[in-house]
Amino acid sequence: MKETTILLAVLMLLAICPIEAGSASQKAMEAFEDVCLRTDEYGCYVNHKYGYALAWPKRLLRPLGESDAGDGQIFASADGLAELRCWGSLNDPPQETVSAAMAQALAAPGRQVTYKHLGKGFFVLSGYADGRIFYRRSIMAHGTQATFELTYETSLKKVFDPVIRDISTGFIIDPAFGLR
Repeated sequence: MKETTILLAVLMLLAICPIEAGSASQKAMEAFEDVCLRTDEYGCYVNHKYGYALAWPKRLLRPLGESDAGDGQIFASADGLAELRCWGSLNDPPQETVSAAMAQALAAPGRQVTYKHLGKGFFVLSGYADGRIFYRRSIMAHGTQATFELTYETSLKKVFDPVIRDISTGFIIDPAFGLR
């Protein structure tokens, strides 16, 4: 019920706040909405502090609560074999680039990166850390950097690999989500 109320509030906000120049593209917003409207499969977490939203697979994970700092949320499987974390921050310093943020993420110790992609306003890293598969996506827009990282046991590859696309599609920064 709470998730439905949040989803309806987000959709109402989007209805009264049309997509403006500089906001997420119409195509990206429609893709986000398509995932979030599949309420039997996905819940949508909205972070008002940094203006981002994330679709999360509610049949596989459960929310553990927003951080005390209000910058993100952790979702975990009941058995502890999978975890999805999301967090946001101000793009500080403001001139930090996506490639610089990617280089910093690549320098994190204990990771074997098997895939990396740098796009316009985002990057993706995937590989292995601590014997688990990880998939990390960071996006930068409107002075904010938002990141999600999904980690799961290799035995769950067939379960989680298909939902990564939906989680990525359902991950967006838009000023309409923010309250600052």
